[in-house]
Amino acid sequence: MQERKIRLVLLLFFTLCWHCAQESNQMGEEETHFDPFPLVETGQKVIGPPEGVHPFYTKYTNAAGVIIVSSKQVPDEALLSAHRTVLRLLSSRPDMHHAMLEHHPRISIMGLSETASDLPEFETGSDGQWGLGQMPGSPTTLVSIRGICYEGNDDYIANFLLHEFVHDVHNLAMPKTNPEALAEIYAAYLAAIDKGIFTPPVDEPREGITPFDAYGDDEYFTHSVNAYYNLNESLPGPWMDFKVGERGWRSGTREELRLQDPAIFEVIGRFFPDDLSDLMQFCSSE
Repeated sequence: MQERKIRLVLLLFFTLCWHCAQESNQMGEEETHFDPFPLVETGQKVIGPPEGVHPFYTKYTNAAGVIIVSSKQVPDEALLSAHRTVLRLLSSRPDMHHAMLEHHPRISIMGLSETASDLPEFETGSDGQWGLGQMPGSPTTLVSIRGICYEGNDDYIANFLLHEFVHDVHNLAMPKTNPEALAEIYAAYLAAIDKGIFTPPVDEPREGITPFDAYGDDEYFTHSVNAYYNLNESLPGPWMDFKVGERGWRSGTREELRLQDPAIFEVIGRFFPDDLSDLMQFCSSE
């Protein structure tokens, strides 16, 4: 349990999907335990949440068991864009979709003025401004509206929704459906470091750590998925001295990824659909 709590803290402050966490903050048991939100069918609509949802959340949609919620600050289109993206990302692997549901997956979308500390799942001082992937035992995925591309979102920065939901697949589904893939991803991550195409976290050892407990490989995997879908976005880099609003290196294109890391390219193709272009048409790499 203590190791899991440490893992959650590390994820919050070092891998908040290219967030900048300003101050150290420990989350106790009471902050990380939330009963699952009730499941009601919504179709492709946003509704008022059912009884049992924390009153902070005023909007709710159900993407085949993945609950997506937000406060009134977030427009319906952001929730609907997340709904479409989640279903497409899970469409190639129903077994992963089913495995993920055991962990009561949820996505909490933050409005422009909101940070993690505004959400009921996090204590005051949690300064996640970009996103946070969900781990087994944690209540939600955190995504800034800046990271959801939909028509009219002028504040869009980079696809944090894609990035964080790939973390969810990696952490909630793969350990059950394809545990061998965790080792494959970790090996590709170490090879990328050796080739000089990825910078590892300075505080994470490269030896004596299991793939599931590592987080540098999680970031390399999501960075590679970004390239796989030709987004070529430059994301804030939490362990490379970048601050909120600054950018790291661009992820590259699909063809560049295929040439420089055919191993991770092949892994991605096993788990995710080949094309998301219709969902990413409003994403901008600038």
